Amino acid sequence: MNRRLFAELAIAGVLVACQGEPVAPSAAGGLTLSLALSRTVLQRGEPDTLTMTLTNTNDHPVSLSGGACEPRPYVADPHDVTVVPPGGDWFCIAVLVSRHLAAGEHVSRAFVWDTTPFAPGVYSAHAAFSAQGVELATQPMTVRLN
Repeated sequence: MNRRLFAELAIAGVLVACQGEPVAPSAAGGLTLSLALSRTVLQRGEPDTLTMTLTNTNDHPVSLSGGACEPRPYVADPHDVTVVPPGGDWFCIAVLVSRHLAAGEHVSRAFVWDTTPFAPGVYSAHAAFSAQGVELATQPMTVRLN
């Protein structure tokens, strides 16, 4: 097996093994990413709102340029397979958005998860943010779908 193929297989293996689990801290460089769920127990078909908040905890302003999809929500099924977004990751158009956060300022983004197509079980949700070398991810939160 040539080296390049081996390296590609090794990287693919790591990505599959880590699917559904955040691999970045929730705070870095004075920025903190948090996730709040509207409900942690709900009936199939009921929506759940995932609110992702990026906060500048620095005593000075921060400016970042990143993708239009930031921050991004993820939901994994009881088998730890990412089901939101379908296919495992978001496809965003190549549009850069500049974010300017004053000291202590925060910006929030809400995502409504339609649970209709999902089977009952215990799911996990987390959020991720990436811009200019800053990689943040929240710890998974449990959601029970009855």
